[in-house]
Amino acid sequence: MSHQSMSCADERQLGCKLAKALGLANTQASFEDNNYNPQKILQTALAELSEKGGLDVVLTNALKGPAWWAYIVLRFGPDLGGRREEFLTKATQDPKAAFHTLKFVPDLGSHRDALLASTTKDPGWASSTLRHIPDLGPHAEALRMAVTAPPVEVGPGYNTYFVNQSGVELWVSYNTGMKGTSGSITGPHQLNIGQNVGWGRGIALISETRVWTSNPADWSSNVGFLASWDLPQGSNGAKSWGFRINSSGIVEVTEWYSGGMPDEYPPSNGQS
Repeated sequence: MSHQSMSCADERQLGCKLAKALGLANTQASFEDNNYNPQKILQTALAELSEKGGLDVVLTNALKGPAWWAYIVLRFGPDLGGRREEFLTKATQDPKAAFHTLKFVPDLGSHRDALLASTTKDPGWASSTLRHIPDLGPHAEALRMAVTAPPVEVGPGYNTYFVNQSGVELWVSYNTGMKGTSGSITGPHQLNIGQNVGWGRGIALISETRVWTSNPADWSSNVGFLASWDLPQGSNGAKSWGFRINSSGIVEVTEWYSGGMPDEYPPSNGQS
């Protein structure tokens, strides 16, 4: 994804600070509660602001945040009236926000071309746009040019996919045994800066993933340790998993059932 995109944790932290600055206690609490999805947070904010008579304040500040906020307001917010144009323009600033606006927000008018052009800036969202957005017109060729070849396979058909967008060289390993054991570790695999690679693992369960900024001596090494991911409780580990390590050192995870490459991660030829 684009380096301009924010993780969910980043968005919640920024939203919490904004709500606190505006004196919106209920809205601040909703950002701090992980059980609140974006729609519920926005509904809480709108209700609280209506009580304080300050809806225009939240719209103005939403435009100061990431482009993803503009998409959330366009999809779940109130009738924006004359300010709708501002939010559509803001949504064009990030390929992720642009794609979701194209897919879920109606009546895009003249902004549709700018939104489509924005998705060509990232091969993953360009791929998603080609797959899921109809009537691409003259943008289809630019989108196809933005999508590179699939990643190299290591093993008989990849269904574990790593994307290195951390800005530094990485090493990754994953555990296909029981969590906390070390008898079924795959890796470490080196990931160059910007490298995206898929590995085959059959239908083995992945219980843990670990990431380092230097070649680890073993699975338990703390030298260069950057991030980790554990299988969520109750999840089916036999799913395919896509791991993206972003510039903040956060492992973002996408799961999918049928193998192949998930829309949320850019394709690659496996080269740096």
